[in-house]
Amino acid sequence: MPAMGPIDSGFLMVETREHPMHVGGLQLFTPPDGDGGQFARDLVQTMHDSPVGKRWRMRPATPVSSLGNFRWQVDDQVDLDYHVRRSAVPSPGRLRELFELTSRWQSGLLDRHRPLWEVHVVEGLEDGRVAVFTKVHHALVDGVSALRLMQRACSPDPDARDCLPPFGLPDSSSAAVQSSGLPIPSLGDVMRGGGGLAKELVTLAPNALKVASRALRDTGYTTPFEAPRTVLNGRVGGARRFVAQSFAMNRFRTIGKGAGMSFNDVVLAVCGGALRAYLEEMGELPDTSLTSMVPVNLRNDVNDVGGNNIGAIIVSLGTDVADAALRLQVVHESALAAKTTMRELGSRQIMLLSALNVSGLGLAGIPGFLSVGHPPFNVVISNVPGPKKQMYFNGGHLEGTYPASIACDGMAINISLVTYDDQVDFGITACRSSAPSVQRLIHHLEDALADLEAVYA
Repeated sequence: MPAMGPIDSGFLMVETREHPMHVGGLQLFTPPDGDGGQFARDLVQTMHDSPVGKRWRMRPATPVSSLGNFRWQVDDQVDLDYHVRRSAVPSPGRLRELFELTSRWQSGLLDRHRPLWEVHVVEGLEDGRVAVFTKVHHALVDGVSALRLMQRACSPDPDARDCLPPFGLPDSSSAAVQSSGLPIPSLGDVMRGGGGLAKELVTLAPNALKVASRALRDTGYTTPFEAPRTVLNGRVGGARRFVAQSFAMNRFRTIGKGAGMSFNDVVLAVCGGALRAYLEEMGELPDTSLTSMVPVNLRNDVNDVGGNNIGAIIVSLGTDVADAALRLQVVHESALAAKTTMRELGSRQIMLLSALNVSGLGLAGIPGFLSVGHPPFNVVISNVPGPKKQMYFNGGHLEGTYPASIACDGMAINISLVTYDDQVDFGITACRSSAPSVQRLIHHLEDALADLEAVYA
């Protein structure tokens, strides 16, 4: 039985009915010409006929345990009739009905007695498109891995008819499968790795002082717990709301070129403007700026899709600034300071700093903390690079991929996006009660983007 790493085990340990710990993605496909309305049926059949890779046959060896989970059980057979499901949206079949259905699936826990994933093939959309919603537990793969697998299942060839679903792809290597676990090292492994680890630990204290010094002297560097208390940082319930939208990538790139700033800077500034408007219309906008945790991919191998290997920085979103151009400048300076610090650290030190940045979320479980303490950050905003060309799955044209992520106590909204060819696909996951009418954020994203275009386009 493969070992389960501490991070992966932690995702299982903290999961409750109010805190589902799975990630997902909604894909929209236009069926190929002449499919006769059978594309959804053919998708399901392809999935039922597909082999199932080792990672997708893994489940906790002890499904229910108050002592934690430490090993995976690899099942020989997987009940694909259970894991692959065919559904239809109710009339009139708009995206609104699709998002409501997706929200319901994102709210439910995965069955730990089975491999921790589900695929829902959805038909009945008024424009004839077919949706595929995939959800997988964060203990099995992180969000970056999940989205890469979904993208890797597709082909740039519209005539290809040999595409396999994500769970049917061959494992790229045994290391990728085992990367979520921590196999017991041999004495030789320990001796070979001990020198590097010792060197990292020796330099840890000086580098920690360096980070602390930068936080004190550099007004652009954002530290945990600078975030204000907001309505988005209290307790969450188990129900989720999911909404999504695509924007033209050129709009972001044009602003970045005009301002002399990066694509990511523009994305964060647009999100900051949208969150400012969202809270302002509720009468809940704080005087100090919201901050965001921004995941950073730490993989050296772009083909590695197993386990959790993600770092984290904290960036100010400039929500206390009304002027869109000035807000972009605030975001740029904050992100630059965080990235500069990361570049000065070793890989293990980056992981330790990242753990420090996110560890404050664990304080939400302390009774009364959310009422009196400041959150480590207000939201999570993550950006996953996607395909740079149009993609297809057995002839069906992939119109967009919209990530669904995790909301938890102290963080009621999670904003994720995927770049795809010439577009940017946003997916927003939120607690249904702590972040009401979160669909308004989609309109505010458009307004914030237009405000920056008015200055730089």
